Amino acid sequence: MGGSENSKLHQIFTVKRIIIIAVNILCLAAFFLCLFISASIRTPMRSQQAAGVWGGQSGERFAQLSAFFPDSNYFNEDNIRNLRAALDNSLRLASMESAPGRTLYTDAWSTEGEVSIISERGPLTNAKVIAVGGDFFMFHPLVLRDGSYLSPNDVMKDRIVIDEDLAWRLFGAARVAGFNVMINNQPFIIAGVIARESDFANRIAYTDGAGLFMSFEAYSDMAGGGVSIKSYEIVLSDPLTGFALTELEKAISNPGVHIVENSARFSLENSFELIRSFGQRGTRTNAIAFPYWENAALIAEDWTALLLVLSLLFIIFPVVCTIIYVVILIRLLIKYGKSYIKKLIAKKDRRQYEKYLKEHNEEPQIYDVDDIIREVKDETY
Repeated sequence: MGGSENSKLHQIFTVKRIIIIAVNILCLAAFFLCLFISASIRTPMRSQQAAGVWGGQSGERFAQLSAFFPDSNYFNEDNIRNLRAALDNSLRLASMESAPGRTLYTDAWSTEGEVSIISERGPLTNAKVIAVGGDFFMFHPLVLRDGSYLSPNDVMKDRIVIDEDLAWRLFGAARVAGFNVMINNQPFIIAGVIARESDFANRIAYTDGAGLFMSFEAYSDMAGGGVSIKSYEIVLSDPLTGFALTELEKAISNPGVHIVENSARFSLENSFELIRSFGQRGTRTNAIAFPYWENAALIAEDWTALLLVLSLLFIIFPVVCTIIYVVILIRLLIKYGKSYIKKLIAKKDRRQYEKYLKEHNEEPQIYDVDDIIREVKDETY
């Protein structure tokens, strides 16, 4: 009967052990899956990686920052020049100098609108336009299918970059760099053709269809002036964490402007902050229309924070099991360690006793337990 019960108990403990091992394996698999998905969402966000691109192998610290202006805030290229002058002055006061052949910052700006465009081969088409200035395509290295990007060094402002969708609509082909088009009845040359981002977040965020990029100056002239910049981006030297953000906030000096530090938005610290302030992201009082790449980054941020929560939940059970097994192992080691030490001490004492007897020519005494008990009783009574 006892043997049968012991066998059943052994089977129960074996099944429990198998279940615990299986749950641990599943939890670890889910944990690593969350990490993989999180990395696959963050990695393609090239519009958030300009600090690393600009810093290169220099070893200098840079931070990427974005400022988004509300509709009520008029900000133009004259303001950009004033902002640059303020930053130059701050960097000079901080005794910061760039390495030979490099600068301490680079920037870009943009706004969005809509234009009508026509080619000699296609019908009149409405298209979304992003008017850009500065080194825009350093911040947004879209994949080139043909031709080249716009450059801040371009003398002529009649060059544009179109996406593949617009190229097929206008010409029925994608390799159309060098072709001419008319935008709002003004002639322009296609400098290049780009492919739109194909990652998860950008596919959700970009809903504008066919589109093009042109210089901010050309778009402003076409609109008769008065065009406001909606997005300003900068990579700025950041020798101490927070230096770049503080200097940009001082240079802009407008509490209505929404400033983001892009280079830190996928950090663990930022993800924990998003979790802590869950549900408060949409509580803004200023009307700001974010460009699609910022909306894509917000989507990626939310998913990264969610996956962090899930990964932490999945890792709790394996961590607890590991702690329990480590504690059990330590106790066993202490138990067997004490037993081993006792055996060593007993063995050492035995050797010393035998050595003593040998030195005194005495024979080892063999004691009988019953005799000892009898002697104790006799002495007692």
